[in-house]
Parts: sequence; C-alpha cells; structure tokens
Amino acid sequence: MFGAEFTHHGEDCTFETLLKRFGLIEIKGLREIAQIVHDVDLKDDKFHRLEAAGLNAIIDGLSKVLRNDRKLLQQTSFVFDGLYALLNKQEEKRSPKPRPDKRSRNR
Repeated sequence: MFGAEFTHHGEDCTFETLLKRFGLIEIKGLREIAQIVHDVDLKDDKFHRLEAAGLNAIIDGLSKVLRNDRKLLQQTSFVFDGLYALLNKQEEKRSPKPRPDKRSRNR
C-alpha cells in the first residue's frame, strides 16, 4: 500500500523488506520462503523457485473458496508453517551432524 511502513523496497517484496528490517534474513527457512514469495508476488522469476507456482495456486484457490481475509490468513498460516518446517528439515538433512569433541569429555 502506498505510504505503508512495510512495502516493496527496490527489488524486494514486502516479505523480504520485513525480514531485512527485523534482522531475520539470515534464517535460512525464512529466506527461502522470502524467495518463493518474491517470485509469486513480483512474477519476475528472480529466484527460479519451483515452489512458487504451487504456492500461488494454493493461495489463489483458497482465496476463491474462503472470500474472507481473516479466514484466508488462518488457512495460509498453516501452509506457510508447513513450508517453513519442510525447508528447515531439508537443511537439517544437508548439514553434517557435529561430531562430539573427545577433548571436552576428558575434562
């Protein structure tokens, strides 16, 4: 919205703007969701996120069925929570597990 505190800034969508403003952009799951939201919102395919088409279809479908912004927000919060959980789980699978330090056990 014009004049709103949180809106698009430069090439960033509002979600990217929020993450940067509150210092959350380094959280991988949130950063990846921001990339997906960017591709859905700005339709520039900047991040080439395959999830963007599916997320856009889900939100469009829910908005046609619910026709109430509060209900839409409630339902889409589950979608975004699930997406966040999935992206974090994928990160856990990719990250090597830390090995215990033998020196710390002998102290």
